Amino acid sequence: MILGFNKQFVSKILSGEKIHTIRRDQKDRWKPGRIIHFSTGVRTKDYSQFAIGRCVSTSEIIINPAEERVFISIGSGLVYRGQGVITFAKNDGFDSLADFWKWFNQPFEGKLIHWTLFANGRSEE
Repeated sequence: MILGFNKQFVSKILSGEKIHTIRRDQKDRWKPGRIIHFSTGVRTKDYSQFAIGRCVSTSEIIINPAEERVFISIGSGLVYRGQGVITFAKNDGFDSLADFWKWFNQPFEGKLIHWTLFANGRSEE
């Protein structure tokens, strides 16, 4: 399946710096094992696929910018605040916490999609 990205994230995905993405998934299409076609310019004449990968895991995610809190539904749940959100934001390809909160400036509920074996703040390799 195609996952579209802004061009700002391409080099971070290719270098392994960006290890997951956050998406709405109202039809529950993203599941472990799905092939990922990493692309830019989706549904435009500028479409470009820049990599292929595989979805390793998914988790439900709730982002609450008013409380500067990220909740990930894994087991009994993970809550990131403060320094933890900085690490999470970097793993999602943002240069700073300010950039992350600028992007997620409204409450958000969706899915965290991993294409590496890194999850829950630790490597599972």
